[in-house]
Amino acid sequence: MPTFSVSITRPLDPERFTDRLALIALFGFGAAGFVLGGWAEGVQAGLAAYLSWALCREIDPDHPASANMTVLAGGALALVLETQAGVLFVMLLVAKVVVGGSGLSPARWEAGALGMGAIVFAGTLNGWWAGMAMAAALFLDTWTYPLASASHRWIAGAVGLGASVFYALLGMPDPQWRAHVGAVVMAALCLAYGRSGLARRLAITAVAAGLPAAALLVGRVDDAGFWLGSVLEYMLLAGGLVMGTALCLMRIEVESPTDRADHAISPERVRLARCLVIAFLVVSWASASNVPMAEAVGPAAPLWAVLILVGLREFIHRVGWKTPGKAT
Repeated sequence: MPTFSVSITRPLDPERFTDRLALIALFGFGAAGFVLGGWAEGVQAGLAAYLSWALCREIDPDHPASANMTVLAGGALALVLETQAGVLFVMLLVAKVVVGGSGLSPARWEAGALGMGAIVFAGTLNGWWAGMAMAAALFLDTWTYPLASASHRWIAGAVGLGASVFYALLGMPDPQWRAHVGAVVMAALCLAYGRSGLARRLAITAVAAGLPAAALLVGRVDDAGFWLGSVLEYMLLAGGLVMGTALCLMRIEVESPTDRADHAISPERVRLARCLVIAFLVVSWASASNVPMAEAVGPAAPLWAVLILVGLREFIHRVGWKTPGKAT
């Protein structure tokens, strides 16, 4: 009788400090948010902490220290900024599909369920971009070893179309919205990554991170209040752009094993997941309208913190300073 398994689930182990910290932060920040602003604030803060931790474990699997910092940063940011837990959830699923930490590729039904989950949260601009990232993840999963079923390409197309229809009908698209420029570049990144050599991948990654921002920001710099924003928001924006670009470009090694296969997690997949996260952040930030430039980082602030803290951990590791032990 065939066994039923879900490829994206990874077990929590209470014996590990990092897993215990994630659970404590989930309820701790949830309680803090409830005290400060009620149930909605509590749910946002608790989920932001836990989802930040889980996503960091995907894109930096060898080093729980970065996740331990991220879980605190993600929860704290959700208490002071307007974050969107639904977008964080979809981007966690995106990272899980790309990284493949379980060692299994999503079955057809599972890919469809992931796509439906992304579509449900596509009612906002950031949610729509997260849906596009899920479509890209399912598509890239068929071109990166171990290869997923080619049928996922059709599912990826359906996710992109479904998220766009959902956003157009139930969201509030800006008539001046020009985010299709970023969508075209993201699609080019997906195609180029699957069919080109490493040197070209690096160049296209840099272009994919820069062109959408430039195209979407043109014409907005003279808007009233465009340059407004807190010091915290500007720090997240500047640090995330610098560290995110560095993470896309640097070579990495991964030693952590997959959960249910006899091989290690692919460093190429981890690096691709990092690139997809920074591409999502850049285009979703740059395409935001009617808000100051720095304030646009708010909905995905925990993700910006993830990039900064993983980048800092990489820097510390590469200059030879010691960090807490690796995952086992």
